[in-house]
Amino acid sequence: MMDKQRRKQSIIAGALTGSAGIFITKALSLLYVIPFNEIAQDATVFYSYGYSVYDALLQVCLSGFPYAIATLVAKYTTRNDYDTVNLVKKVSKNILLVLGSVCCVFMIAFSKILALKIIPTELQSTSYLHNTQMVFVILSFALIFVPYLSYYRGIYQGMKEVKTYAFTQVLEQVVRIAFLLSASSICVYAFNLDRVWAAYMGVASTSVSAICTIIFFIVNEKKIQLPEISGVSILSEKDVFKELVEAAVPYLFSSLMFSSSGMFILLVFSSGLEAYGTDGKLITVYQGIINYQVSKISSIPTIIMSGFCLVIIPHITESVTNRDDRNVIQLIHKILETVNYLSVPLICFMIFFSQEIYYIMYGNYYLDVGASLLAKSLACQLLMNLSGVLNSLMIAVQLRKKYLLLETVRLLYMLLFFKLFLSKFGINGYFLILASEYLLLIAGSVYIINTQYELNFKGLFDNFSKSWVGCAPMFVIVTLMNNLLNISILHSSRFLTLILTGIMFVICIGLYVVITYKLQVVEKLFDLQSITETFKKIKFKIFKRKMQ
Repeated sequence: MMDKQRRKQSIIAGALTGSAGIFITKALSLLYVIPFNEIAQDATVFYSYGYSVYDALLQVCLSGFPYAIATLVAKYTTRNDYDTVNLVKKVSKNILLVLGSVCCVFMIAFSKILALKIIPTELQSTSYLHNTQMVFVILSFALIFVPYLSYYRGIYQGMKEVKTYAFTQVLEQVVRIAFLLSASSICVYAFNLDRVWAAYMGVASTSVSAICTIIFFIVNEKKIQLPEISGVSILSEKDVFKELVEAAVPYLFSSLMFSSSGMFILLVFSSGLEAYGTDGKLITVYQGIINYQVSKISSIPTIIMSGFCLVIIPHITESVTNRDDRNVIQLIHKILETVNYLSVPLICFMIFFSQEIYYIMYGNYYLDVGASLLAKSLACQLLMNLSGVLNSLMIAVQLRKKYLLLETVRLLYMLLFFKLFLSKFGINGYFLILASEYLLLIAGSVYIINTQYELNFKGLFDNFSKSWVGCAPMFVIVTLMNNLLNISILHSSRFLTLILTGIMFVICIGLYVVITYKLQVVEKLFDLQSITETFKKIKFKIFKRKMQ
């Protein structure tokens, strides 16, 4: 039986906890859109202007340091070198405060120039320009508070305090939405101010929520103060700074490469499809559906990847620091097998019922086109989940230089072949190039990791294939419904379609769990005894309350 401390540090439990926090945060972010759009109306454009610049500057502020902080905290906590952990906290806090302050000043100083660059020439009137500039100024202060918040999250991630990490994600989002909706409503409806004030309150909510979450961390930090051995680390501040930068570079480089790749795709998407002969109007439809409708739905399975990437750093770093190669290999196997086990049924179901899911979300808006693009995007998403986890594993096991080389090859591959795929295969070429890109990353990552840690490919294949076998009932059900029984759960009522799709989800996932349980996949990946004990405790608490 695992004790409390071991359960807290379980990599699977941590990953699922992190995924739950990300899922709740994403769900909340979808809920506030409708009421906020009603309050701000046309002023939402200023809200979008602000975040287009903020997101780019935030990457500069963070520069991969939250992940570097987590890596060093995990490393020196494993060694019980708490003096160095405290020094890491001091140095990293100062770095992020300086970076955030510089970017804040930059955004304020160049707010007018940035506004002139973003808004169309015919809209550069005095009021329009002033409103855009004000949004930049208000949002600039978040560049101080959000990186400072990320400092705390890096510390807690490194200490495997995943529950606190996940809770603060939800807390931040709840505070943000509460302030955004209440403050914008008061400004517009109570004080009868212009609707642009809704946009002002919207961007201000980022700073307010970050400050509230920082206060929570400061209060909670007193409960987990690290013990000091001598009060003086054997390393200097310069040594820690150098180590932080070395650990941060791969994440920063990956972020820059991803941004460059995304910008390149945005720039050549139209010309590539035009070369294939796609109609201009259809190209704009593809762009809108892929970048908005499809991206929101297909991002759901990435929650699994994000949760595991969150816990990979402290757990793998601990084993690497202890030079426990055997445990590293076991963790790699368990992470890959669990990500596959959780991703496969969710993505397969979403592919099989892509038309129903798209209809529930967006109605009849290019339903057939949207459903087709969604299904293809989801297929790529499965490969993306595996490649994302493998990338994090490569960095965690100290294969950073080889990871940077692999990322460079990936970017060059996209630059050389993306437009060619579009011109030869049309919109299908877009998904083919993405799938081949992820396959390249997966193959390269597995090869590189295997050169240092000998992986059991037979064992991986056996467990991967058992998960795929568990999806067989979904395929059978969909085939019977569509081809033999001619049954459709797509109805004119989106609510009824939602209910029927939900019922099918319960049936399909239930069969998946039963089959994989019979194949002993569930027993291998999850601690069933711990889960059973948790349910017993919950049942006991409920029963006790009823008795009272």
